[in-house]
Amino acid sequence: MRLRTAILLIFLCLGFAPGCRAIRRTVDSRQSIEARRMSREGLAAIHQNRWEEAEKLFEAALELSHSDDRAYWGYSEVLWQKGQHAEAISHLEQAVRLSAGAPELRVRLGNMYLEEDRVDDAATQVAHVLESTRDMATAWALHGDILVRQEKLEAALASYHRAISLDRQSPQVRLAIADIYSRQQRHDRLLATVDQLEESTIPTEQAAQLEMMRGIAMRELGHPDSGAQHLQRAIALGMSGREVYHELAKTELASRRFAAASHAIRNALQLAPDDAESLSLAQNIQQAQARLAADTATDDLTQER
Repeated sequence: MRLRTAILLIFLCLGFAPGCRAIRRTVDSRQSIEARRMSREGLAAIHQNRWEEAEKLFEAALELSHSDDRAYWGYSEVLWQKGQHAEAISHLEQAVRLSAGAPELRVRLGNMYLEEDRVDDAATQVAHVLESTRDMATAWALHGDILVRQEKLEAALASYHRAISLDRQSPQVRLAIADIYSRQQRHDRLLATVDQLEESTIPTEQAAQLEMMRGIAMRELGHPDSGAQHLQRAIALGMSGREVYHELAKTELASRRFAAASHAIRNALQLAPDDAESLSLAQNIQQAQARLAADTATDDLTQER
């Protein structure tokens, strides 16, 4: 009797097993669909800077499904924005695995690595992308950023120009190109690059940096008056470090506007009273002013004779 009962139970289990599996698949499918919906809403919330709402949506999506790469990607962006960089990278690594190495996710992961100074890891990600596609502007931009970190400036320029050829509306890449030209003191090329920028698309902090680069370039090309105007704009946009005051002092000095040059150096000395460069520039201004006064006195004496 017990044997017949056991056999009957086995057949019943076997008979219902396919149905049980089908039910589980249906439930899993519904959960996956709901998770994807939440992920889409979460990404939309990020685009609208509704970060708290996005975080709740991605958390709910991940509770329903551990196979939605968009949920891991979106949640990584939330964590990154909150400053939890290690966790953000871990979630994005999972998104890359689940997406079978989606290029856009690899590029984003590479950028995160680079911001954490994991240059080799960033280079590995962009290499994977460029092996599969050569027409992705963001990948070439990342490649350029990596080469800049490695001090390979000419190679970085080549990558940035490749990115620009694929996406001409890329102010960040143009700014990166301008920064390299500034470091190389190729002032004419710098100005040609920044003249093509849509300045309305540039964040205020970077616009200030751009104005400072323009000011230095104009001074070095023999136009100190225009250079001073650009440097003053940089200060008006919020740049207030010693460097911008040093550059403004040099530029005003080139135009022999000693009072303006002295004012710029006083601002620098207020930030760091013992700064050697500021003190040296202050001395240069005083000496130049004294020389001009002496030359003027000599000219006046000559005319009287």
